[in-house]
Amino acid sequence: MSPVRILLSCTIPGGDAVDVLGRLRRAGHTVYTCAGGAHCALASGGTCPLADHLVDVLVHVRERPDPPADRDRPFLCGVVADVPKVLCGYPTPEGPWSRADAHCSPAGVVDAVEKVTLPTSRTAHHRVRQAVADVLRPHGLRPPRYVRINADHDVLDVALTFERRVPVLVREELRPAVRSALAPFSPHWAYARVRVLEDLPAATV
Repeated sequence: MSPVRILLSCTIPGGDAVDVLGRLRRAGHTVYTCAGGAHCALASGGTCPLADHLVDVLVHVRERPDPPADRDRPFLCGVVADVPKVLCGYPTPEGPWSRADAHCSPAGVVDAVEKVTLPTSRTAHHRVRQAVADVLRPHGLRPPRYVRINADHDVLDVALTFERRVPVLVREELRPAVRSALAPFSPHWAYARVRVLEDLPAATV
């Protein structure tokens, strides 16, 4: 799999989190770390890779099935940012853990990240939607109603369905942006077929 950008947080510094960090970095991924809670860099005037759209996946390590605590807040940030989330360790009956896209042990974290970074995964959809929004924003256009990504062996097919007509110039800007967004997920990203569809209301007579 191609390397992706990961934000790693944990409830207990050291231990399993160090193991997970090593596994992810040995797999070639770029890993940012977040202490969360009272140590939030963004809250103290610093920067946050999640807020700056530099994160593809959030990995949160929980060593014990304790009730949600301050250090679990990065997972909530991932929910709000709508990035794919991997919960590594123990959920609890209470808390936001059902929103995780994958659950794993420390030993399985690389496979879990691969699962959520397939070309058809939520991660890929998130990156494509973000790229589409960046193209549409200067034109004052609304995002597509549907984004569908299909993969058939080496062939990627992306369908963007809009509720309004999309100018030809914008269509031409969308195609390379979508292909670039898929670059971390497939070596065949440059050849992805990008279709811009219009689901317009039927004309009244």
